[in-house]
Amino acid sequence: MPDRVLPQGIRIKPSNTVSAEPQLAGRDSPASTEPAESAGEEKRAGKALLWKGVQMGVSKVLYLVGALVLGHLLAPKEFGLVAIATVAVTTVMAATETGMANALVQASEREQAHYDVAWTVGFLRGLLVCGVLVIAAPLISELFGDARAVSLVRVMAFVPLVASMASPRQADLIRELKFASLAAIALAAAIVDTGVAISLAMSMGGMAIALGKLAGAATTMIASYVAAPHRPRFRPSYSSATSLIRFGRWMFAIAITAVTSDLLLKVLIARRLSVADLGAFSMSDKLGETANQAAMETIGGVAFPLYARLRDQPERMRVIFRAHLTGLMLVLLPATALLIALALPLQERILGVRWAGTSELIALLSLGYLLEFIFSAIYFLLQGVGQGGRLYAVELTQYIVLVALIGLLSGPFGLRGVGAARIITAVVVVVAGLIAISPQLRRVALQIIRPGLLLAVLAALAGIAARASTSFVPGTVGVVVGGTVGVGAFLGLAWFADQPLRLGLRDSLSLFFPILAGSKGA
Repeated sequence: MPDRVLPQGIRIKPSNTVSAEPQLAGRDSPASTEPAESAGEEKRAGKALLWKGVQMGVSKVLYLVGALVLGHLLAPKEFGLVAIATVAVTTVMAATETGMANALVQASEREQAHYDVAWTVGFLRGLLVCGVLVIAAPLISELFGDARAVSLVRVMAFVPLVASMASPRQADLIRELKFASLAAIALAAAIVDTGVAISLAMSMGGMAIALGKLAGAATTMIASYVAAPHRPRFRPSYSSATSLIRFGRWMFAIAITAVTSDLLLKVLIARRLSVADLGAFSMSDKLGETANQAAMETIGGVAFPLYARLRDQPERMRVIFRAHLTGLMLVLLPATALLIALALPLQERILGVRWAGTSELIALLSLGYLLEFIFSAIYFLLQGVGQGGRLYAVELTQYIVLVALIGLLSGPFGLRGVGAARIITAVVVVVAGLIAISPQLRRVALQIIRPGLLLAVLAALAGIAARASTSFVPGTVGVVVGGTVGVGAFLGLAWFADQPLRLGLRDSLSLFFPILAGSKGA
């Protein structure tokens, strides 16, 4: 279940909404009729991809290191309580989703009134979410069977309220592919979030994580006005709001389905197993989906506007789709291999004895996220061409299967059953996604199976090298050394095997980074 980041670490589904009215997306872009300008857009997208990669790479490392440090300092049950508060916030956020922020990105015509109305509606929504969660906190904690979650839910309730006051002009930065400014905002928030949580962990337990999220949201809000200046005005306007909300109806349907299933999933784990097991699942899921989330938000976030601009050029659409799949493979295959190879050292050397057995779940969840990488590309493709109905059908299938399997397997098999459910669901959603796209694009997806299998072998070799390296260096340093060796081994193997094995890596990547085209004969 790939994630979308909501205010400071609260997650549901991948960012960028589905346009309910595809004719508006990119209407003002000449790229839909001029191939030469399409190539120019792709070069701009390459620069945006670099900045997005820097943002995601650094922020994910920060959050990952933070999670591991917090896992070392705190017990699984503390993470379970934080998971309860998080799923409560995401559920109410999805139930009130308007899709306005993404509508501002997609709309070809935007007036000052649209920004004011988007900010007003966002603020009112944040206020509503905060109020509902503060009042409902005792009922939420009772649902999960642990009264200690009440205070965490109430603190986390203020995260969406603070985040709702950010500058709506950030939509301009996204539309214009100015990801350098967006990266600065995200990195500042990640540093503050992680720093606050770690510094308070020993004295405040799980509450430190909630306070870190709140501090990160405040950082994002303040930095947004520096990067995208705007004077917020409270302007409730039904007509302007309606023109923006209509863009987000498919996003609402997908988001509410995602968080409902996430809520059911976590209630099942907490009730059938325990809150401590929910904490173990939360940590394992955070580690297992790190690479998938980073790839989705980096590559998919840049591919999405290209799909929207090129949907009337089927040949170029197929080229972009193949490049998207190739990029995902290059990130997810080695990352998954390294996570599986280093899962046990991570558990033993960093998390500690309280997290015994977590390594197996990390490996299972990582494999599940890897298997659905084809759907990760299909997700943004269907958004770009405005096929919201098809995308929702695939998503609904995914969540029904996942919740049903966890209900069936978690009882007799515990957390192993949860991991197995994730893997089976990944296979189902890929098949459903392939059915939802055109036969021509389906063939493109199937054509990457051969290079994908070859890259998987190279990734496995890199994973073996990483695990072997940890045996020579003790402690946490050994895990870092192992990861570094694994990454270096994969990049070297992939680079030298590209031409002899006809993997097509440089061909796809040179679309965005022309400098690589000159190295094909090297």
